[in-house]
Amino acid sequence: MNPVRSRGSSDYDTFVVCLKSFVCLQEIISESDFHAFEIDSIVGDVLDVKVLPNRVADCNSEAGLARELSAILEIPTTLPRPSGSLPPVTVSLAQINGILGSDFSQSEVEDVFKRLGLDTKIAGAAFTVTPPASRPDLIIAEDLVEEVGRILGYDRVLPTELPPLSGVSDQARFRGIERMKDSLIEQGFTEVSTQSFVTAGDITLANPLDQTRPALRTSLEENLQEVLARAKQYEALILPPKQKLKLFEVGSVFPKEGEYLELRMTERVPEWGDSAGISDNLTIAKLEDYGKDYAPKKYTLGAYKPFSLYPFIVRDIALWVPVGTESGTILEVIRKESGTLLVRSELFDTFSSGGGSALGGKKKTRISYAFRLVLQSFETGNHDSRAIYHLGVSPQVDWNEC
Repeated sequence: MNPVRSRGSSDYDTFVVCLKSFVCLQEIISESDFHAFEIDSIVGDVLDVKVLPNRVADCNSEAGLARELSAILEIPTTLPRPSGSLPPVTVSLAQINGILGSDFSQSEVEDVFKRLGLDTKIAGAAFTVTPPASRPDLIIAEDLVEEVGRILGYDRVLPTELPPLSGVSDQARFRGIERMKDSLIEQGFTEVSTQSFVTAGDITLANPLDQTRPALRTSLEENLQEVLARAKQYEALILPPKQKLKLFEVGSVFPKEGEYLELRMTERVPEWGDSAGISDNLTIAKLEDYGKDYAPKKYTLGAYKPFSLYPFIVRDIALWVPVGTESGTILEVIRKESGTLLVRSELFDTFSSGGGSALGGKKKTRISYAFRLVLQSFETGNHDSRAIYHLGVSPQVDWNEC
């Protein structure tokens, strides 16, 4: 949203002059919040008004906001009509009431367009509106419907209970998708969900929320690879040393040929066969039989744990110990000496002095254990030297006594 900040009391004076009538500040705030824009802050008689992107063309000034208040408060304005015009848009009274679920009269709708300063011609129950050049947000009938509801007030639209569902819903396809997801999780994948907006695509948005991502995605590939690159930065913090980071996403994509539901993975699943790749069109996939009678797994989230805002460091250490020393005993000592800095620790390799693994070899007098340690502070990002102190300069451990 684009903030329009009034500067000094002269801006409130501008509203008063343009509206041809005295309007108290509280009324401006209340009616603007209800019918148009959010007031972000108020300092004295200075208002900070948030204007949505589709209204920047006509409300990015005090004069534009005064025209808007003129329509809301039904007070004439001294401002001239905006110059220029856009193509006419036609909407019927039945369309307006059908979309809003309202019962507005023809005279009420006509009055709304008049208050908004829109050139309107009426033929029967149809309104043909010619928007000024300053209102590029009025291009289809639904835009006019929104204006009617906004000005007359959505509080006048009575709530209506939806009719009950008839029959039993068929969830076989949904269950098929859930079974596929559960299968991927069993294969060591992690599901992610990314936004539908990308840098380039077949469909470009008229009013993108992020100007750097103005298009709808035609594939999940771009976002998934971006997430994978970021996730790899935290891989050591969440995964054991020998477990590979694998991601998948299920989401809608929007190529020019038509929208469909896509599955995409960062690598293929060998168990699915040689013909299976890293992506699939789930809209045409036969998932109903696959999901029939399947009960999706329920995952229980654990209690919330605070996380550090500071980066972590990874240290791989290896040491020789007498044969018969358990790796768990070594880890207990490491965890004790590291204190609160140690957030993850795993054994990832063993080696005997006789060659081979610790379980074999001819001369098993010593065993080498290799551990991966992840250290992170909740207090400072400069914990590298502290970690080295705890692991290397602290009182030496006599491993013969372990």
